[in-house]
Amino acid sequence: MKERLKFIISYYVTPILLFVPLRLLFLALNSEKGYGATDYLDVALHGLQLDVAVAGYVTALPLLLCIVTIFVKLPLKKIMLPYNILMAATISLAFIADASLYPFWGFKLDSTFLQYIDSPENALASVTIGYLFVRFAVFVAVTTLVALILYRITPEKFDKANKKVLSLLLFILAGGFIFLGIRGGVKESTNNVGQVYYSDDLFLNHSAVNPIFSFIYSLSKNQDFSEAYNFYDEEERCALFDSLYTTDSAITDTLLNTTRPNIVTIILEGLSSVFIDENDDEKAVAKNMSRFCKEGVLFTNCYANSYRTDRGLVCLLSGYPSFPQLSVMKSPMKSQTLPAIAGSLSKAGYHNTFLYGGDINFTNMKGYIYSGGYNTVIADTDFPLEAQKSHQWGVTDHIAFDTLASIVARQPKDKNWHIGFLTLSSHEPWIVPHNSVPDDKVANAFAYVDSCLGVFVDKMKKSEAWDNMLIVCIPDHAVAYYPPDADRTDKRRTHIPLLMFGGAVKEPKRIEALCNQTDLAATLLAQMQLPTEDYKFSRNIFSPAYKYPFAYHAYNNGIQFIDSTGFSLLDLDSGVALKEEPADSAHSRLSRAKAILQSTYQDYKSR
Repeated sequence: MKERLKFIISYYVTPILLFVPLRLLFLALNSEKGYGATDYLDVALHGLQLDVAVAGYVTALPLLLCIVTIFVKLPLKKIMLPYNILMAATISLAFIADASLYPFWGFKLDSTFLQYIDSPENALASVTIGYLFVRFAVFVAVTTLVALILYRITPEKFDKANKKVLSLLLFILAGGFIFLGIRGGVKESTNNVGQVYYSDDLFLNHSAVNPIFSFIYSLSKNQDFSEAYNFYDEEERCALFDSLYTTDSAITDTLLNTTRPNIVTIILEGLSSVFIDENDDEKAVAKNMSRFCKEGVLFTNCYANSYRTDRGLVCLLSGYPSFPQLSVMKSPMKSQTLPAIAGSLSKAGYHNTFLYGGDINFTNMKGYIYSGGYNTVIADTDFPLEAQKSHQWGVTDHIAFDTLASIVARQPKDKNWHIGFLTLSSHEPWIVPHNSVPDDKVANAFAYVDSCLGVFVDKMKKSEAWDNMLIVCIPDHAVAYYPPDADRTDKRRTHIPLLMFGGAVKEPKRIEALCNQTDLAATLLAQMQLPTEDYKFSRNIFSPAYKYPFAYHAYNNGIQFIDSTGFSLLDLDSGVALKEEPADSAHSRLSRAKAILQSTYQDYKSR
């Protein structure tokens, strides 16, 4: 039993020991600026989690064979020889291909590689024979070396185990540990590429990523909906789509008394407009949010683009529409190509901080946030252990709001700054330290988050930072099926508040134009006289070109479209319009909705 255990441990550890120098070699070969020893150490350490996951995949077959040898004598070295060679070649090919392709692609090895297998002459057209020869020679050398190492640690054979039951239980337990390494532990989030992101330098983050894991991960996200959503030929698609989105940064109305406010973007998890009453805040569930509506610029006809946090964050931070069955955030290769508010602000000299009390590795959020231009990211593990357990999803919101206030207080006075904050307590299981709506746990959870918001804002009003502060309150999506009588065809399910207020706002206003949360990026940046042309799906609401207001929403699996003529909802599985109000103009609305879906998928595929 000891020999078997020694073999499995050795086989598990060997790839990890190989991955570290190969990853550092990637860093050395592809860096365009000088990095110090600390950078190399950080890359080595942060990448270990994905190295462990890949080592688990590599060790799965040897572990299975060890279990078999408990009962049957096998010539293990002979059986493992082809597998050892295959694993050696895989490791060698992945790291060499990754290091060689990165200067051309700018992203880690993923399933994009497969698109060129059927036309290698095109893929190799831009490289010389010498270039290929050197890499082939390195591939052969590295494969041979790794295969020899794996061959040497593989024993000739094992005798049958004397204590079969005990040995079997031990190796089942070992399999459990290996599975946890592949999964990424016992937390709700599983391993993803963004798990190892740690820096605002995207290249360092890329250097930490194991290319084998990146490839495997991308395969699970590589779905092609081009046929499913190919509604129109190109000419008709263009005719329907081209006039829908404008990227004009001119404005007809100035909301701010400065073009360089310090910004706090508070993303209120799931907050629907149904919880707000701008006319009577005492009757509202979200009393403070309703109170602040009278103090700022309220967009009364704003609608969410999506129904999940990972999708909604991309919509509002990057001005990029959502998809019915696809999360852009989960694809690092795609999401890193998107513009982002933080990135635009960074170019204007802002320092960007992102705060979330939950597991920021969930759905590759961490990777997306860093690639979007945030310099500092603070999440659950940065809080004391007791605070991390204060809510099922992480740090409960009154603690996180206190942290937000302390972050604001620490900001330098001689530099502009932006802080993004995502709340989490208004989420299932709706358990919060609050009891103002005892007969409705959903409403009570939103009342709790709203009370935290009220305390924070009132504290900010007394601070020196208030005069130049712009607070943007917007949810990631609306809470599903609330109120209880709202079914999937109810517009209230996607109606959300968008509120801008604070000392930097000139005066209270109500903006009644139809819009989406994707329009926040272009609208905000235009108010700051910053470029908006990169946000091709975000509309500046105050542009003279904003002549056709509409709101678009995608859910699984359908699309919704609202304009001045009415409201339509299309089920994509059946092709049936579930809602047409009124029906006489529904064809026009649904045609535009389908053109948006087809166009956004074309854009996504091209990235």
